[in-house]
Amino acid sequence: LTPISILIGFAGSFLAFSGLESISQLSPVMKTPRKKVAGIALLIVVLTIGLTSPLLTIFSTLLQPQEAADPVKNSQLISLLAGHWGNAFLQTEVAISAGALLVFASNTAIIGAYHVFMALSRMEFFPAFVLQRNKLRGTPHYSIALATFIPIAVLILVKGNIIILGDMYAFGLLGAFTLTCLGLDLVRYRERKAIRAKRYQPAVTQPENGHEPLAGNQLETEATSSSTRQQDTFNGDALAGISRTEDSHPTAPSAQVNQPKISLWSTIDFYLGFLTTALVMIAWSTNLVAKPLATAFGGTVAGVGMLVAYINYMGHKRRGRIPVMITGVEGRLPGSVLAVLTSSNGHNDAVIRTAINNAEGHPVVFLYVNDKKPQTSRPPSMFEVVDPYLDDMQAKEYFGRAESLAQKAKIPRRFVYRQQAPGAVSRVWQAVHPRDIVVAANIAPEFEDVNPDRIRYELTSSGKVAHMLKHW
Repeated sequence: LTPISILIGFAGSFLAFSGLESISQLSPVMKTPRKKVAGIALLIVVLTIGLTSPLLTIFSTLLQPQEAADPVKNSQLISLLAGHWGNAFLQTEVAISAGALLVFASNTAIIGAYHVFMALSRMEFFPAFVLQRNKLRGTPHYSIALATFIPIAVLILVKGNIIILGDMYAFGLLGAFTLTCLGLDLVRYRERKAIRAKRYQPAVTQPENGHEPLAGNQLETEATSSSTRQQDTFNGDALAGISRTEDSHPTAPSAQVNQPKISLWSTIDFYLGFLTTALVMIAWSTNLVAKPLATAFGGTVAGVGMLVAYINYMGHKRRGRIPVMITGVEGRLPGSVLAVLTSSNGHNDAVIRTAINNAEGHPVVFLYVNDKKPQTSRPPSMFEVVDPYLDDMQAKEYFGRAESLAQKAKIPRRFVYRQQAPGAVSRVWQAVHPRDIVVAANIAPEFEDVNPDRIRYELTSSGKVAHMLKHW
């Protein structure tokens, strides 16, 4: 054994963890409390793999050295093991069970793949034809075709070589694990940052706009969604939730009894997550070097996907609309402009242009309020996550225009989507603390729960807009 061979073996051992992520599919039917039950279930799975995978590998290779060296029989080691130390019936049963498991795994992979293609298309990274459904059965036949024909083509190209297929699989598996670990580390870092920031919120805020005083731990902020972009670095104190007084000194930590705390174990667990990420990154980096064919294949597939997304993106951009994913606001954005767009308002273009023209380098938060009932062509499937924004073509259209104009003006922006509900606009307003709310003049009276210092009207070429100004 050499250090290089040990490192390559370490990287290859991660294949044993393939499928662990499938336990997330059981989350809707898990017994409560799900956090505790999920941890126990995952621990049992890890222990099972930790026992069965090494033992089967040891028995299959050490007890059958000739079969392990045979290029044909080395893919049948477990069934041969059952035949040598059992009987023909057990050998046949193991072979049938393994084949059935592979069929089930292939079916799961195809379903997962075509749902990924559909999600990318709904987010406008892939062309819209991927979402088209069969008129007879209502199935997304183009998406399913992509998820089946591509693997068949790969299988034909490698002539069924199981070693090459395994190497290719390792590239995608370890790449996905690496990105997942990095994403989890980022989420946990932001959670810890939010907990620390709450310690600097004042115990009681002053009444604003006729509202009752709010306790420090009741201050409303708009949570960032899973599709949130990286927040800009301006006004770091406000984004971190740190309130400042008039002389710009941080306020003292609140004396709240139920202040959130970061325990010693959570700190240890947090840094163990970094260690796990580092180990996975080492394994993936090793595979990139040790298996150049898999790297070339994986890089080509990823490159083709990025190229398709780029071509689709540029096509939308040439038509004056850029695909936009909704974001959130983590805290106050002093000096910002809140542009309120609605589905039944005919002056959204005027609101967009006016907000950008009055931004003065400050961020603009585009808030789209959908006051229509979501229209779907079919009922959602069981356990399906429904995002109304992805089906709201009008909202996508206006957000795309806003993004195109904001890019040209080079101003920071946020995109927030809300369904019509009492106080939907005022909650975002309270969270962001903008100096100006730009709305169509004809709907300004609807926001009676927003109490600005004054209202100024502006007549533009696209319609009349109202500026609801507030000095916080």
